[in-house]
Amino acid sequence: MTAVEGPGRAPESPGARYWHRSLHDYADLIGRGPGGREGGPREPERFTRHGSLPRYPLPSPPRTLGPPSRGLGALGRGLGESAGGRVVPTAALHSALLHYTCGVLRTEFGPTARWPYHRAVPSARCFAPVETYLWTPGHDGLPAGVYAYDPAHHALVLLRAGDFRALLGAALGTDLDAAVGALLLSTVFWRTAFRYGAYAYRLCAQEAGLMAGNALMVAGALGVPGQLRHQFLDGVLERLLGVTRPEESVAAVLPLYAGRGEAVPPCSEAELPVPPAACRPAAPATGVGALAELVELDAAARLTDTAFFARLPHEEPPTAGPVPAGELADLLRRRTSGAPAFHPKPRPVPVEAVLDAVRPAFAPYASDAVPEGSAPPVTAHLWAVDVTGAEAGVHEVTAGGLRYLGPARSVDLGLEAANIDYRTVNAVVFLSVPARRAQVTFGDRGFRVLHHEAGVVAQRLCVLSAGSGLAARIHNGYAAAPLARALRLPPGHEPVFQIALGTPGADERCLMPVPHWRAA
Repeated sequence: MTAVEGPGRAPESPGARYWHRSLHDYADLIGRGPGGREGGPREPERFTRHGSLPRYPLPSPPRTLGPPSRGLGALGRGLGESAGGRVVPTAALHSALLHYTCGVLRTEFGPTARWPYHRAVPSARCFAPVETYLWTPGHDGLPAGVYAYDPAHHALVLLRAGDFRALLGAALGTDLDAAVGALLLSTVFWRTAFRYGAYAYRLCAQEAGLMAGNALMVAGALGVPGQLRHQFLDGVLERLLGVTRPEESVAAVLPLYAGRGEAVPPCSEAELPVPPAACRPAAPATGVGALAELVELDAAARLTDTAFFARLPHEEPPTAGPVPAGELADLLRRRTSGAPAFHPKPRPVPVEAVLDAVRPAFAPYASDAVPEGSAPPVTAHLWAVDVTGAEAGVHEVTAGGLRYLGPARSVDLGLEAANIDYRTVNAVVFLSVPARRAQVTFGDRGFRVLHHEAGVVAQRLCVLSAGSGLAARIHNGYAAAPLARALRLPPGHEPVFQIALGTPGADERCLMPVPHWRAA
């Protein structure tokens, strides 16, 4: 993945080039960006304006401050334990699903409040580039159709009325007859790119994966098993939603099933005409078009025929451990990335608490990236700093627990995050993926496929950390080459997530939970 172009060498594809640039030369990639400043005139809004399109307010989402029945359900169900029973779409289901998947759970106040809106998933500087759409067959009071979710007002905005089940299923290559709905995730690149330039493609891919992982947990806890679909006919879904490239791009789709979906005959984009969309408000002008590397890779990753869908060969990542007890809504509200300057309390934690946060994150889930029943194509390593029962140094996370690889310092690992105090963290988890194999299997779509897969594991790990009383800070500040050597990764594998774990310390911010929404 590190080859360069030269005499007698074939040019690298945009995906192969971006794998190298975003992991091994990311400072230069950011440095060539527009250099936007938070609070400056180029900073985009965090929420989409939907104009005068029809709106359907959702009822108040369930909370855990009352009887247990007011919560989402057990964490174990969210990680794949038997859900039981048949679920039908209702306003209450949509309210819980959307609020806890991508809603605003906390708001920040005070003179130091820089990032006022905190979602259910970590987001780089709370830019929240991921938009969520819902296809639903409808229910009393809500017509069948495609909707945008407005998290600022906890409401659905009708984009297109109609069933669209057959069209969406054909574009995904799966039968949706038993589906009770589907979530469609897109990325609005400029929300992150105004500051990070073309490097925003990686940040957006990570966050789409985090959001997909959260949606799978929330839907599972509500009794609706979900599937993660990375592969679909991009142009069909773009026209269905009315999104405009390159400003916005569909990233992933999660059909929600009462049963299971079966494959349908392959088709091409040309076979699925989409009627003109309802008039959406024009997107504000952005500078995304000038970010050549981002636009080039997003265009190169598109699919136009479902016959080209593929799966990674089966790999055996760490086997999931038992899921600890916990109510998912409570854990989502307790999940924290810590203070802006991550300085945990210097307190040792037992290795069991760390493993309770890491191993259950690898529970299998339905994904079109791997064969059915396979675990995620992600491996985990642990740098133990202050963990009782684990020798200080680097460990590989295995089915049996931990395999010690040797001592290490932060400099040996290539860690470069200036706002993480590595002296007081308990541990750092690194998630790695088979980058070269994904580039061969999925082509230029492989970059975002594996960042989505690793994001699912990362979000689970962040939520599980809350159950162990730990904050989990995701940070891309590391040099990939020395880190890969220290972790003894096989050739072609790359580290894509660094997650620091520690006991939350002092925080100068005032973070308040969002109050109950008024019932519709």
